[in-house]
Amino acid sequence: MMTKLNTLYRVVCCCVLVILCSVVHAFSYEHYSDFQTWYGATVKLDLPDKWMFAAQYRMRMIDNTGYYYGSYLFADVSREFSKHFEANVNYRLAMVTPGVYHRYALGLEGKTKLFDIETSLRPMIQYQVQNFAGNDEGVTDTDTYLRLRGSVKYDLTKHLDIYAYAEPFFKPGNQLHLDWWQNAVGVKYEFAKNKKINLYYLWQPDNSHTRYFQTNHILAAEFEWTIKL
Repeated sequence: MMTKLNTLYRVVCCCVLVILCSVVHAFSYEHYSDFQTWYGATVKLDLPDKWMFAAQYRMRMIDNTGYYYGSYLFADVSREFSKHFEANVNYRLAMVTPGVYHRYALGLEGKTKLFDIETSLRPMIQYQVQNFAGNDEGVTDTDTYLRLRGSVKYDLTKHLDIYAYAEPFFKPGNQLHLDWWQNAVGVKYEFAKNKKINLYYLWQPDNSHTRYFQTNHILAAEFEWTIKL
């Protein structure tokens, strides 16, 4: 047991070191930070032939949790082709203060086990369309990102998992530019059959702004219910 925990500790430490190195340049910028809370609920349909459908609702409180930013609706379809490989498509509708955002994503994920620790790598292409509030001319803004998520997960008990991931967002252009990171550490607890509570901390260093550097610190709680058909 201690050997497994020591291995997990080393893997997590390596991920943290990589993340810290990526944001060293932030000291040359004016820095802002915000504490946020996210709340959500997810229903998953475990379908035949290794298909999975998930629908999720999430709300966000920003500005040190004092302001309701908006709501998000997600729909995700995935298929597991083997125990090491799966693909998924994802849609997100964001109804937030700046306006309405439509996000589409396509990802491929490879998984394996290392010393009883599940590791995975998921490259994903994301395309986002933004319709800003008060825009009567119908002009929209679009963004495309390449996301590379590396994650680790360890089963402490039959009903309790811990996990961590690091996910840089690259913006294609004349050269691939690192826009921001989304990194998390969390715990999932199955309190009843197919029902879980997911508690996690997100750290989002954002260097997409030209004159300042922003970091979001987020505490989140989500309920997950899986229905097997």
